[in-house]
Amino acid sequence: MAIHVVSPGDTVWSIARQYGVSPQRILSDNGILNPQALPSGQALLILIPSVLYTVRPGGTLSSISSKFAIPQLTLLQNNPSLINSPYLQVGQTIVIAFEEEKQRRITVNGYAYPYIREDILRRALPYLTYLTIFGYGFTPDGALIPINDEPLIRMAYEYRTAPVMLLSSVTEDGNFSGERASLLFQNQALQETVMDNILALMHKKGYVGLDVDFEYVEQKDATAFLGFLEYTASRLHAEGFFLHTDLAPKTSAAQAGLLYEAHNYGEIGRISDTVLLMT
Repeated sequence: MAIHVVSPGDTVWSIARQYGVSPQRILSDNGILNPQALPSGQALLILIPSVLYTVRPGGTLSSISSKFAIPQLTLLQNNPSLINSPYLQVGQTIVIAFEEEKQRRITVNGYAYPYIREDILRRALPYLTYLTIFGYGFTPDGALIPINDEPLIRMAYEYRTAPVMLLSSVTEDGNFSGERASLLFQNQALQETVMDNILALMHKKGYVGLDVDFEYVEQKDATAFLGFLEYTASRLHAEGFFLHTDLAPKTSAAQAGLLYEAHNYGEIGRISDTVLLMT
């Protein structure tokens, strides 16, 4: 693997010749849509194959996976063009391995709405650890506002990606509601009903964790919000799930504004298994 910083006069083709890789490999690995306009200073990932395989008659991803004792998912990760076009052609070149082994593992989470284009989602899934699906709201009586998440959950499992449920204060009209959030934080009986419904749905649909995304929490509800997170974490942990919390990107603990004042970084970090700083 190499990192190439584009210099004036560089082209995808000249860079490909320099490293002995195909131009298409550079385009796909770096998501380059316009190869005619490489800006100077752009850093490009250059993956250099060490083991290649030429597809023979009757060759399939399954047979190649068995031949080289590597998972089919790895073949897709090594050959992004196969993700949405899994049918192999005789004479096609497949990357089995690259020059450098992976040095460490990372956890990668992606967010998607139910209406995401399938081809875009499939291109991302082989590289994701978690897929968070946006998102469930709740009614004043504790019922969950449904979404069409089952197609995304099925695709996630197809690529060995773990689906994560998302709960927010989104109302029936699709907007965040500080009033709806406050109602939940201040009402223990409502919290119990909502969590009963969440846990039942997580078990039914195969979710592995819960993402809590309350973006408009009033300062008067700050303490109650922490109490809600404590309660939610205890219910989730008791049944083997994790709690992930989304946070507004504060620059100081005293930052004013509706997005920030109720988010106590230290306490939320203590309660949650993981957190996300939103952009």
